[in-house]
Amino acid sequence: MFQVAKKFIPVVVLLLSLDVYSQRFRNGISEIGFFIGGANYFGDLAPEIVLKETKPAIGLLYKYHHNKYYSSRYQFLYTSISGSDQNFAANAYRNLSFENQIFEIGYTGELNFIAFGMNRNMKESNNTTYLFGGFNLFTCNPTATLPSGDKVELRDIGTEGQKLKGKKTYALIQPAIQFGLGYKFNIKNRTVIGFELGFRKTFTDYLDDVKGQYPDYNQLVAKQGVGAGEFSQPQTTHGKPVITAGTMRGDNHLNDWYMVAGITITFRNIIQDPCP
Repeated sequence: MFQVAKKFIPVVVLLLSLDVYSQRFRNGISEIGFFIGGANYFGDLAPEIVLKETKPAIGLLYKYHHNKYYSSRYQFLYTSISGSDQNFAANAYRNLSFENQIFEIGYTGELNFIAFGMNRNMKESNNTTYLFGGFNLFTCNPTATLPSGDKVELRDIGTEGQKLKGKKTYALIQPAIQFGLGYKFNIKNRTVIGFELGFRKTFTDYLDDVKGQYPDYNQLVAKQGVGAGEFSQPQTTHGKPVITAGTMRGDNHLNDWYMVAGITITFRNIIQDPCP
């Protein structure tokens, strides 16, 4: 009996040590929290960032820590973007403007520069700089505002003559690649606060409803009404002459981008201290 016990004691010790290691490793393995910040846009109506066009951004996020250096992050975010030719003297004559609400959901991988504490009693840093990158899907639907304050969906009008030519309009659900840089630190091991700047590279040039050429103004008015012509060529509402069909309305060589910056506040799922 004693001999049998001697054989099983090492096995029991090994299993206990693995359990202790597991508790130490898994302590604080996930986080849940929220994001708050602002968003801006770069595209045909904004050849450079205009700070006054920054709009609020809010989101929810969940993180799963695979190890001390790499985490998976799943995030839902809502924001809006806007732009106007009146912000740039060179484009003011064109008089285009837009607003666009963005709902995005996506996956991001976070790569810490140094080991970031998953476990309270292990020798890990309580702060680190990190890189992140991933992909998302987002919804977009550019609008313009009438003098009455009502909003008109520009895609439905076909401001670049899509309905005149029978062309397919752009999709309202789009993919994007996201990447950026952040810094985070924990408070009393349970709360993690981060500051980050992220960029969204989209695969559409229609976040602002502007990409190609001006359509034939007279044909557009004849088929869709004066309102459609005015949204296609809003300079006409200020008494400016019609722009000739075929003239470039936007730059079709570059897709639109949007940027999101802000603070993340997350809470780690620490239930108990690791075994000594």
